[in-house]
Amino acid sequence: MKALVYSITPARWIYCRAAGLFSKRAFYGAGSALRLMEKPVPELPGPGWVRLKTILGGICGTDLGMITQRTHPATMLRSFSSFPAILGHENVAVIDAVASGVTSWKAGQRVCVEPAVGCVGRGVTEPCAQCAAGRSSLCEYMGNGALPSRALVGLNTQTGGSWAEFFVAHQSQLHAVPAGIPDEIAILIDPIASAAHAVLRRPPRNGERVLINGSGIIALGIIGALRALGHANETMISVRHEFIADLARKLGVTHVISTPRTADSAARYDNVARHVHGRRVEGRFGNQGMIGGFDLTYDCTGSGSGLTDALKWTRSRGTLVAVGTSGITLLDTTPIWFDELEIVGANGRQIETTDGRTVHTYDLVFEWLQSGKLDLSVLPVGRFALADYRTAFDHLLGRARHPIVKAVLAPDGR
Repeated sequence: MKALVYSITPARWIYCRAAGLFSKRAFYGAGSALRLMEKPVPELPGPGWVRLKTILGGICGTDLGMITQRTHPATMLRSFSSFPAILGHENVAVIDAVASGVTSWKAGQRVCVEPAVGCVGRGVTEPCAQCAAGRSSLCEYMGNGALPSRALVGLNTQTGGSWAEFFVAHQSQLHAVPAGIPDEIAILIDPIASAAHAVLRRPPRNGERVLINGSGIIALGIIGALRALGHANETMISVRHEFIADLARKLGVTHVISTPRTADSAARYDNVARHVHGRRVEGRFGNQGMIGGFDLTYDCTGSGSGLTDALKWTRSRGTLVAVGTSGITLLDTTPIWFDELEIVGANGRQIETTDGRTVHTYDLVFEWLQSGKLDLSVLPVGRFALADYRTAFDHLLGRARHPIVKAVLAPDGR
């Protein structure tokens, strides 16, 4: 089968880092760590597992950050993954084969696979406290085995991922895609579920002013989740691209704050301060601060500069929810202490408690789509054949010229 395999060495990392200063294509071109290869179709690992034929595999911001080396090579996330790996954890697929012990699934069913394997997928007879509570993305199992701790589909040497024709998963990871939802919408379930989980981790309270910091699909998903959950709070989004601003308005944002890359920091902070009747404070060497701010901020950037802005744009004793995948970075932590901020992390998708019931975030988002509470058809998705993956990355890294919020790979070429 055709598969996109990622395998980095110190020498290749240095080469890509240097060449990437001149062309971003160096990170996914001929000399990069990402290669389209022929690999064997994966065998079923054991009882309870299924093999899946990929319909679409999404390119996540975390994947993009790793491939373009925005992620520090010493990040702890590398301790929870193994390489070489067939990438791709966002997916919509059809069950191709089932092993013994698979009770509720059969070949031909269309599903989305929640990427976290967890204790159940490992066959652990006494799941850790996190997995027992339905939080497999926070799995605490540290036993030995072929899969790394907190293993995710697409980031290990065993399961494969959705940037290939086939991959495998445990039956506990499967979620049926309702018949009326097209593939191009189903592939968005994972990032939108991650956004919904962030809102459920810290919903806005009545009267709180909300800021969403970021210009990607997670940021847009926060808006959709807020409105689907019935929150009518005044909500603003900080964006760099005008087409993202238009999408945010369609999803129900109250105001858009334009923060283009070309604007200097003082102008950006003045612009944000005006929306909350705050005041920019000039620091040394161009450093900026702010008095006043938003009650609740969702940071979807995960970058040091984005997190720093989000902290400073949150009012004293306000709350910041860290949604974007963060890592080793330069961060001004002064506001955490100086403004007594509350910081909440939001990782992935889980069993949620909402409206007096428990439901997995994937299934909750499917419910919103079926009921009309959420419309993802407004989000532009770029679809590319697996062999055209370099063009997909070109479009993602040049969104000012190619206005898409998600690029997806189709192994069948259609």
